[in-house]
Amino acid sequence: MKRFLLFILLLFTFTLVSCGGNNNPDVEQPGIEEKPGTEEKPGTEEKPGTEEQPGTEEKPGTEEKPGTEETPIVLSNTTLYVVGDSTVSSFTDNTYYYPRYGYGTQLNLYLDEKVTVKNLALSGRSSKSYLTEANYETLKNSISEGDYLMIGFGHNDQKSDDDVRFTDASKPVTDPTSFKYSLYENYIKLALDKGATPILCTPIVRANSKDDYAGASAHVTSTGDYALAVKELAAEYNVAVIDLTTITKEKYIEIGYEEAINYHAMTGGKYASNGTTVIADVNTVDTTHLNIYGAKFVAYNIAKALSESECELGKYVKENITEPTKSDLVSNPDYVVLGYSAPNLESYEAPEHFTTLTDGWYGTAFGDCGGTPSSSSNGYIASESESGVFTVGQTGEKTKGKFASTQEGFAYLFKQVEASKNFKITVTAKVLTTGETNQAAFGLMLRDDCYINQSTSKVIITSNYVTAGFLTNSSDMNVNFIRENTKLTKGNNKVSSWYQVGDEATLTIDRVGQSITTTVVYNGETYTNTYYDFDLFAVDNQYMYIGMFATRGTTVEFTNVQFEITGESQGA
Repeated sequence: MKRFLLFILLLFTFTLVSCGGNNNPDVEQPGIEEKPGTEEKPGTEEKPGTEEQPGTEEKPGTEEKPGTEETPIVLSNTTLYVVGDSTVSSFTDNTYYYPRYGYGTQLNLYLDEKVTVKNLALSGRSSKSYLTEANYETLKNSISEGDYLMIGFGHNDQKSDDDVRFTDASKPVTDPTSFKYSLYENYIKLALDKGATPILCTPIVRANSKDDYAGASAHVTSTGDYALAVKELAAEYNVAVIDLTTITKEKYIEIGYEEAINYHAMTGGKYASNGTTVIADVNTVDTTHLNIYGAKFVAYNIAKALSESECELGKYVKENITEPTKSDLVSNPDYVVLGYSAPNLESYEAPEHFTTLTDGWYGTAFGDCGGTPSSSSNGYIASESESGVFTVGQTGEKTKGKFASTQEGFAYLFKQVEASKNFKITVTAKVLTTGETNQAAFGLMLRDDCYINQSTSKVIITSNYVTAGFLTNSSDMNVNFIRENTKLTKGNNKVSSWYQVGDEATLTIDRVGQSITTTVVYNGETYTNTYYDFDLFAVDNQYMYIGMFATRGTTVEFTNVQFEITGESQGA
């Protein structure tokens, strides 16, 4: 009987050791080597059930157990495509004090060099209007398996006064007019079908002077909550999402408006009290668009969020990234303080060749005029001979004025319009004289600034404007040209010969928020251009100026002038 009991006891002991259930510290565990220098002191045996708790630090001299080394992550080359609006895109703001930068331009600072960032975002676009752009075709033709697509729309999708851009955040993904539908069908599905990974971003907030982020500043409008729509869509389709709305809102509330605007573009600078140092003019802040400091701040937070997420792109975030500081806030080294003030039209005493009859319309000429424009001997005219009949241009023995790459001079019959207004103007133009030369022009012009009482023959003015009109070259002419950031762009609309005396055209400019459409109907052809996020407030942030212009031997009669304020702009 004693032998039987001894056999049972030995069998029980053997079973405990085989199942790893032995708690005796004197029995070595399979596959676990004793660490040098960690001999147990007498009397300090570990009690059963007192195993080391997770998260306790390893003591010096305790070598890593064989077979537990971390396998290094080997990153393959990949491409991050970025689409979105002006809060994401690049800019060339030569005239801004703090130029605009979209956050897509700074993402590469926080990502491994194996990531190629291709920023295809375009200023002024919505998820809907972007579909007509060449950049969308590039995206469709280029994105492939293993790539990533970051999607940052919302600011312009909420423009309910603009049918070209508007999508509705209050409607479900099944509705073709909805924001969700546009994001899913045109971007998320595209990425997934190509074997790429989509990443949604909610829109950054607009800086609010009252720190009120309950409404439009945080993209909550009468047509839905655009940030919420993005997050709901991400949850619906199990897509990664970065909540930039909450990130920027919380930061802006934490630091307050006066500090938050340091993340934003500013069009102007001014002299400090010493009269020589140029500082930012906070009255010119653009509460929608970021500067380089703000772009870095948002890009940093995107990278931080990725590194904390399950998204595979998080593995490409650089180690030990740090939040940008105010040292990253740099101004435009080429900025020049402008001594501009809006024309005082109430006290304007126009010379005879600039007089008008209709209230609200004024005649002038300015720029490189080849002679003092206030003198009638130089041939400039911008007047109203009878009600509704306007004659504008330059004529005489010598052709004067021009539109050149670096300067221009012209006659202008204009109306001052508040910056907050949408409007539409249509006129009929008939050519009375021509200079038969290049650099001559006429049409409708919508511009940032305006000048009266110019007392010299030449002032270099290269402010922003768009035209519905004509500009002659050496043998042909362009239709609908613009100047932006000092650069004259003639565009792709060309006519093989110059305009002639007696030629007529119908000209239209339609402004809806930051979207401007120019249309010319001439000789049976229609020429239309649309400009998104066009900056009309870099110089004069209170007003814009719409009017009829002509120069360099060209005079034009403008009739059937139909001008209408069509509503309040919803801004950028």
